[in-house]
Amino acid sequence: MVEKLSIIIPVIPADMKRKIDEIRARSLEDQSSLVRRLLRKSIAGEKLDIAVKDYVDDKISLGAAAAFAGISIWETIDELKRRNIGLRYKILDAQEEIEQLLLRHQVK
Repeated sequence: MVEKLSIIIPVIPADMKRKIDEIRARSLEDQSSLVRRLLRKSIAGEKLDIAVKDYVDDKISLGAAAAFAGISIWETIDELKRRNIGLRYKILDAQEEIEQLLLRHQVK
């Protein structure tokens, strides 16, 4: 399947361009592919940061944080441990996790 592409033309500082060129020289990727890969990683990291912050601020459940970050609940728990953030598991979280498991396994 071919990925649909959109055009964005960012204006970046010269030092950032030099860093991209340094990476490109070692990765042997064309500039567009490299920038897309870097953006994917950055977006994933930013989504994870937002999910963790919203979870810590009690704005979203553990399951919602995992879903927003695009990772499993278990990966979210591991990330919370890496960041020395305690788990606040609630009944709502357990219900949400059970519902996700049932949906995944097509149990009704």
